[in-house]
Amino acid sequence: MNKIIEHTETEPKPTPKENEGIRLTEKVRRIADFDFSLSKEQLTNQLPFMAYVFLLVVLFIYNSHYAEKTIRTTNKLQYELKDLRSEYITVLSEIMSESRQSELAKKLENTGIKELKNPPSKITY
Repeated sequence: MNKIIEHTETEPKPTPKENEGIRLTEKVRRIADFDFSLSKEQLTNQLPFMAYVFLLVVLFIYNSHYAEKTIRTTNKLQYELKDLRSEYITVLSEIMSESRQSELAKKLENTGIKELKNPPSKITY
């Protein structure tokens, strides 16, 4: 009951490294053909990554809007600062001109207070 077993040469199974190469070329071919169809299983496997990318996009948009808002606020405050500085200089020059002795004499002329012609003298006891 000995039987002769003939061994036929079959193709060797690809090693995991060769299998990766085949999958890679298959992926490249699908990308070149614009074939992006995903099975339900592949979609569920990629769901956490897609949520992560979505979160990054939302954060990027928020950051851009926040930066623009900050720039607008800064520009508005710089304009207001220039306006207040010019107002300060104007008021200061008015005060300086109105506090001169000649200007005070003109303003107090109606009240009867007159400017001293001789210097004040010291009263000693």
